[in-house]
This record gives sequence, C-alpha cells and structure tokens, in this order.
Amino acid sequence: MPIFARTKLLLQEDCFDFAGEPLLHIDYEGPNPHLAYNKIKESLWTVFGVKETERVQERDYKWNKKGDKEDFSVSWQISKDMDRFSYLYLKVKMKGFIEKSGGTKEGKIHVEVAGVLRTEYPQDNIWERSIFYEIVRTIWHKVFYQYQRERYIDKCREIMTKFTNEMKGFFNLIPKE
Repeated sequence: MPIFARTKLLLQEDCFDFAGEPLLHIDYEGPNPHLAYNKIKESLWTVFGVKETERVQERDYKWNKKGDKEDFSVSWQISKDMDRFSYLYLKVKMKGFIEKSGGTKEGKIHVEVAGVLRTEYPQDNIWERSIFYEIVRTIWHKVFYQYQRERYIDKCREIMTKFTNEMKGFFNLIPKE
C-alpha cells in the first residue's frame, strides 16, 4: 500500500512589486529609534489584525550592547487567514543602532515590510490529483476565485500601506499640511 505524502498546489503573488522588490520601507535617523520595537509589536494587533499568540512569529531577535552603542535586528513573520484556501504572509524587519550621549539616545533604524498572497489547494488523495479535479479547479479558480484573490491583494496593499503610514506617523516623518 503506497503512502501518500502531504502535497499541495501553491499559488503566490506579491502584494507590491516595485522593480522586483515587493516591499515598503522606512528609514529614520534621530532620537529613540529603538522605541519602534514596541510600536511594531502593537501594530501587529491593531493594523494586521492578528493575535500575537496565534499567527505571529518573532524571528532573528538580536540586541547587542557594547558600551554606549547598541545594535539591534528583529524580524517578524505574520500569517493572516483570508479564507479556507488563501492567507496573507507578511514579513516585517527592523534593523538599526543607537548611541548614548549624555542623557539622550540617537541612532538610525530601517524598517521594511513585504507581503504575499498565498493560495494553497490540497492534493492529498487520488481525486485531488486527478485530471478531472484539476480541470474543475482551474475553471472555478479562473471564473470565480480570481476576483476574490484580487480583493485579497488589495487588502494586503492596504494593510502594508497603513502599517508604513503608522510607523511614519510614529517617527513624525509624515509632512504636516
């Protein structure tokens, strides 16, 4: 009796694609750039709309203190379910340094966010691997589901833009009108 491995068909599209770089970024130089860490963690709940314990992974946390200088680098991976087949997969990276001089902390920070829409169709059993299922799935995807995926990509762009605008507002990088 053959053992079937868990397989799936994966479709992935970048939410933004500027010259091959599917990301938005923020650069800041000034006082207290390290405070962005807490602001980003808060934004994961408010902007992305996910709970930290459910679909957020903090990865590559590094915070090195050497005398009056601190280097830091943190990244997060967020999965936001959209429906049974699709989810948004977002990455947020923060990297920077601070130097203590007197009573102030000055430094630089670079924050970037990238996002993709992933759609997964299971292919676990013989029916899901058959040519007939593939024909029906392809027609359903092209006729009905592609419009829904476009709406999900728009939602991903909205989330990424809202996040960058919130970070720019946090650092007062948005010009006042």
